[in-house]
Amino acid sequence: MATATRKTRSVFARKKTVAIDRALGAEKNRLFEEPAAEAKVYIDLVRRLKSMPEKDPRRDDLEGELYGSIAHLSTHATLLLEEIDKATDKL
Repeated sequence: MATATRKTRSVFARKKTVAIDRALGAEKNRLFEEPAAEAKVYIDLVRRLKSMPEKDPRRDDLEGELYGSIAHLSTHATLLLEEIDKATDKL
């Protein structure tokens, strides 16, 4: 019985994903790629900060870049969530 329920949920989840993809249309690629690109920037900045000594004079600039990256990532993620919400409302 539990297997049938899991299969049903899985099928429903796939259908919902396809419906969201269709509802997002041509914007889908941009909406998914922009946060992904910024996430890579964020990860690189964190990696660089972790390997940088606390007293390094360049650290302040790098921390500023990290703050900007987080704000940028937040903006892209918010836009993506809004578009997904609009798409699911149409289902």
